[in-house]
Amino acid sequence: MESTCFAADEADTVEYSHTDFVPERLQLVVDKLWQLQGQGQAPTIDSYADFCRLVPVMQGHDYNDIAHKAYAKREEVPVQIGGSSGTTGKGKLVLSRTQAPGSGPSEDDIQLITELRTIGALGPGDVVANLFMVGLFSLLHQGFNRLLEACNCSIVPLGTLDPDQVGSQLDFLRRYRVNVLAGTPGTLIQVADAVRKSGVKLEIERILFTGERMGAVKASVLREVFKGTRIIGCYGYSECGFVGIEHPDGRYRVRDDAYFLERDPDGRLLVSCLDVNLPTPVVRYDTGDQVEFVEHCGQVFLDGIERADSSFNFIGNLIDIKTLRQLAGHVLCREDLIFEVELNTRADGTDDLLVRVLADDVDTNDCERIRDQLLSHAEIREAIDKQAGTVHVECRPPAEANLSGRNKHRQIIDNRGDL
Repeated sequence: MESTCFAADEADTVEYSHTDFVPERLQLVVDKLWQLQGQGQAPTIDSYADFCRLVPVMQGHDYNDIAHKAYAKREEVPVQIGGSSGTTGKGKLVLSRTQAPGSGPSEDDIQLITELRTIGALGPGDVVANLFMVGLFSLLHQGFNRLLEACNCSIVPLGTLDPDQVGSQLDFLRRYRVNVLAGTPGTLIQVADAVRKSGVKLEIERILFTGERMGAVKASVLREVFKGTRIIGCYGYSECGFVGIEHPDGRYRVRDDAYFLERDPDGRLLVSCLDVNLPTPVVRYDTGDQVEFVEHCGQVFLDGIERADSSFNFIGNLIDIKTLRQLAGHVLCREDLIFEVELNTRADGTDDLLVRVLADDVDTNDCERIRDQLLSHAEIREAIDKQAGTVHVECRPPAEANLSGRNKHRQIIDNRGDL
């Protein structure tokens, strides 16, 4: 990992941290990007300074435009067609390579499979329940099946629990000795809750998750239900695949053989995928995540991963949900609460802020203490002082978290535009 300063122009110097820079591999994806955009010959990338000066940061709308250009060439390169979830922004067109008969995994995929097998995450003999959402244009369920097949696992393509069939579904998993679960944290919590209520015992050795942060509280719930289980995160994006794999210390080892990563001056993560066979080239893509780079024994790890855009507007003030979580956590003397806010407009036109703390052992008195602590925050207190808004706190079990159609936790539910 390097920290490099380069001149953006004569009067401006910007500092970026980045993983090892290999211009030859980046040149190939830049060439493909220029070709798709119809910009003619791509510039020559000899240094990191060249890369930053000549290649702009890719935002979500840029990615979507390029994806549509790639889709227009589908007669040349057939693709699977899907879409991003749109949980934190507008959904985007996502294209994935089709698996031609007789073809095998790409070199980058083989490296991922090798790492998962080397760290004991997946392997022959494992029976994996794939809980990722089926439908809604998600490519993750099928993509994860491909990964499991390449790791020589057996697969139960469950998708999700059916409220009317929970007992028989859990008994099916027990009967056929499912020992690995794979899904989003929100889905995994629901499965754990169903197991706890039903009394069906599943011998789960490992849990793989992606799609959002796990957090200490969710992890503790899973470990309470599935004793001795190992939890492994796969950090990535619909647009370009898995960027890092979680190691026992909770940090994610960067797959720097397949990705080039940058951390901009605001801590935002920029991703370039080095796989030239990806239908839509991903170059300097602004992920919307804030991260820290940590180097250990010559390898780069990601730590402190958080959404950079986790704020909402309340009575003219921009409030970060992370701040509210910290205030509530101070009251309960714990960190990383499962937390969500819901915003509604009342009949008199004022805004109502409902804060939910999702924990099994929090009572009404705790909720009142948390509300008092939140009202000590100046930007929330202002709404009360102006009689322009109300604040409520309620406590629910973790399994009652609000999930999107893709089974991701909706931390901010803003209903004010519905009226």
